[in-house]
Amino acid sequence: MSENVKSTTEDNNMRIQHTSHKNDEKRVLVTEAFKKASNKLSPLWDVRDYVAVNPFFGFRQEDFLKSINYLKGVSGQEMLPKNKFFLDKYNSKEINDFDLEIATKLFQKKYSKEDFLNIEQENLVKFIEGQSASEYMLSIRSVSDLFDIENNTKTTELIKNQISSWASAYFDEGQAIWKIPNQEARLYVWWKGLVKHDKTINKIQKSLQSLIKNLSNEPEEALLTLTEILIERVQLSNEQLANYFYRLIYSVAGWASYIQRYEFEAGRTGDKSTLSKLGGLIDILVIRMVYDISLLNHIKNTQALCNKVDTDFADNNLIYKYIWLNASENAYRRVIQEKILADKQAITLEDTVPDVQMAFCIDVRSEVIRRHLEKLSSKIQTIGFAGFFALPISIKGLGHNQADHNCPVLLNSNFEIAENSQNDRDELLSKKSKFAKEHYLKKLIQSSANSGFSFVETLGLSYIAKFLSYGFGKVKPNLDFSMMGLTKDEVKNVEYDTTTLSIEQKTNLAFGALKNMGLTKNFAKFVFFFAHGGESANNPYASALDCGACAGHNGQGNSNLLAKILNDLEVRKELRKLSVDIPENTIFLSGWHNTTNDKLNIHHLCQLNEEQRLELEKYLVIFEEASKNCTKERFKYLPNFSDPKDVEINHELNYKANDWSEVRPEWGLAKNAAFIVASRALTRNVNLEGRSFLHDYDQSTDSDLSKLELIMTAPMIVTNWINMQYYASTINPNLYGTGNKVLNNVVGCIGCIQGNEGDLMGGLSEQSVWYQGDYYHEPIRLQVFIEAD
Repeated sequence: MSENVKSTTEDNNMRIQHTSHKNDEKRVLVTEAFKKASNKLSPLWDVRDYVAVNPFFGFRQEDFLKSINYLKGVSGQEMLPKNKFFLDKYNSKEINDFDLEIATKLFQKKYSKEDFLNIEQENLVKFIEGQSASEYMLSIRSVSDLFDIENNTKTTELIKNQISSWASAYFDEGQAIWKIPNQEARLYVWWKGLVKHDKTINKIQKSLQSLIKNLSNEPEEALLTLTEILIERVQLSNEQLANYFYRLIYSVAGWASYIQRYEFEAGRTGDKSTLSKLGGLIDILVIRMVYDISLLNHIKNTQALCNKVDTDFADNNLIYKYIWLNASENAYRRVIQEKILADKQAITLEDTVPDVQMAFCIDVRSEVIRRHLEKLSSKIQTIGFAGFFALPISIKGLGHNQADHNCPVLLNSNFEIAENSQNDRDELLSKKSKFAKEHYLKKLIQSSANSGFSFVETLGLSYIAKFLSYGFGKVKPNLDFSMMGLTKDEVKNVEYDTTTLSIEQKTNLAFGALKNMGLTKNFAKFVFFFAHGGESANNPYASALDCGACAGHNGQGNSNLLAKILNDLEVRKELRKLSVDIPENTIFLSGWHNTTNDKLNIHHLCQLNEEQRLELEKYLVIFEEASKNCTKERFKYLPNFSDPKDVEINHELNYKANDWSEVRPEWGLAKNAAFIVASRALTRNVNLEGRSFLHDYDQSTDSDLSKLELIMTAPMIVTNWINMQYYASTINPNLYGTGNKVLNNVVGCIGCIQGNEGDLMGGLSEQSVWYQGDYYHEPIRLQVFIEAD
């Protein structure tokens, strides 16, 4: 080989190696930027399994003030309460000068900067008396944002609507009658094959088609290609690229969060099969970026993509509001401490064993019913515990194809418990199957192209009586799919099949529940486990009124199962070996607290003998009286309260639950503000106004602090998620909530959009947190009180 040829070959090899090294660097840059962007996103569950999620979950490792400052730059909107909220509290003396002084000093101590040392109280008051800006210029922009600025258009909005339409078609769970087949392809590949037929955005049609033609079917490779095209025009650092990716994801945050749910569950369970089939967050990022890069040649100032995010938050509007937020939290914390400490010396619980013990979920609505029960009888002891009752289970209904996750989404479901029936099982299955088929057929007729004619002609006249009954609140219009055509008597024949659980597994579940509940001795004759759930008609987000600890489901399955296990004589025998001696005359019962009308529904009273029934009778009367008192207390906070009689209250609440036009069947967990981990003795005589999650805890029975650790790493996180969901939905119901409930439309049986287009919406409706144009829920962050050394 000649020297010239040899030299040329070596040069080529070096060039190839250099190019390869450069490609590797780009790949690492893109991968890291995508990871940073995706980590900022929270998961979003569908309406059937609606889980309260902290929308700032992706920023959980970050400082709150810096996080909302960053989000201000991504969204153009602020994440702190409006001035009027603070001004009203200050004028009514709820926030006093001491609270404001403490909040200011804490801020100055945490953010030690010379500019912050001279914050005057007078200026803070003047600030909330004025109007503050609620919208800001975006500091982190996509190409389509720049195109809109330069051309005064709404292309970003148009792209969002397009992606939402594609995603709702792809992820549809049975709502659409005319489905677009996806041939089992992942989202990006499916979209890539169909978008060539879409002519909605004419301005970029040619560049969009040309770009798609040259993109790989692998989203990772496509993202690399798109990034290379972008950085040829404008240089971006890793941080800037991550911010750019996040802005793209944020512009379709609803659907991106829905996909993130599968990422979250795959990370929790280790099962990536569903995620692999559907594709992940990268799919929606690539789709969004294709639209963006198609606009790249249509903008002039690409450098505006590189704006630096202000991490010093020199914005007085932000700083002053943050100080006021801390002042309002300090004011609430001070009131709770004063209430508890004022009664602490006066409280003594009787050493004698109570006649009745009632375990309720820690849900804030349980605080009210617990207080009224204990007020009526000193022989009733209530216990606060996470409403899944320490049972990490999924429940599969009789004849159902899939099971419901009935424990916190932070936990894996270790056991699947199926419903079964010893009596007439085949007949019950047949009735359920017939019900499902009839419902599906009716839906087909309703949803057909000429449904306006065929539905009325085929079934319309038969609905006249039902519509009249619905209108007068006589019949519940929403189908109870848990019963699926069965009568109440038939449902009584359905039980949970525990034969799949070994005696060891039953014992471990029972011991774990009792130990963490603090109920290992002094058992009453009657021990109740009360789950809870809401009731409402025509409400896509009905599961938001159910149990957060049961992944947005009614927890009655968990309460039933635990009672059944603890009534098992073999289990009790094994528990004695673990120093848990349950008396022979103790019987465990279950039920559920209907939080819409405050009724306590008790299951399987038929298992009691005559003597037990007579003994319990007086307490059933107390239960009913407590429910009435609880209803009176809560009813006065509902609109149009006029101090009616008990009968009228019951009628009104049942009517609200069954009225298809009702936008506010109950207030849910609105006004939640505190999580108290303490012995009930500390709070038994304190009116906490239905604003506190109450978890029983006695440090004297927790020598290794394992119970406290469990409380702080599971229920405390769940209550934080709920609190921050309410906070964000209140601050900005259109950005972090589901907007106006009246305008909500369900898409794909997954979630809602506002009107006929837009992104998938998460969070709570305006009607759940606002009333008459103002906040009903008080947007303060969760205050946690722990009674321990």
